[in-house]
Amino acid sequence: MQQIDQRLSQAFPPNSQNNTRYIADIHSVLANVKLDDIGFKDIKFRTVQTKRDITQLKLLQQEWFPINYTEQFYTAVLNGHTSSLLAEIEIKFPTGRKEKYIIGAMVYQSRLSKNKYQQNQSWKQWFCSFFQTQHALYIMTIGVINEFRGRGIAEYMIEQLKKRVFESNKTLAYIYLDMVVYNEVAARFYQKNGFNKVRIKKNHYQIENQSFDAYVYVWQPN
Repeated sequence: MQQIDQRLSQAFPPNSQNNTRYIADIHSVLANVKLDDIGFKDIKFRTVQTKRDITQLKLLQQEWFPINYTEQFYTAVLNGHTSSLLAEIEIKFPTGRKEKYIIGAMVYQSRLSKNKYQQNQSWKQWFCSFFQTQHALYIMTIGVINEFRGRGIAEYMIEQLKKRVFESNKTLAYIYLDMVVYNEVAARFYQKNGFNKVRIKKNHYQIENQSFDAYVYVWQPN
């Protein structure tokens, strides 16, 4: 008999038993909320600003990813040295109290671009790359809680990065990320949003005492 997949996130290895329970407060809060009453217009997008944001982000990323991110990682996000974009909703409790909760997040950096990740370069673009320093946007993490998946939140966050590339006057060449090879759900998402698989990194991830390859996915403007 085939084993039932109990993972909350497809980023965890198949048959993992370490991703079967929610730990962020938002899930118990939403259990008492009619989700259909929350539309996209009710979702606010902003950067990380407070230590409370970081506390929420840590718990969500523990649910989403099988990688332990360091305190230095979160300090850089809080200080703005690493960029962020949060999706947030406000919940009104029966007592009248209001609280804001993160339901999606993206963490990214600007890094020097690499010719090996660029596709279909003209000879002119290739030649100019030797004289003009270009950067690329590297998506370190992106996730949305299961209750709000399929509502266009992750797509919206990706679109904000694409806008930055278009508006950069060619100083930003592309967007890229590393993705563990078994995450087929993520692969379909990135392909749907115009990303192409350009490379494989052998044994890039060490997850639950196993080695896994990573695909490099790249989006670049036409």
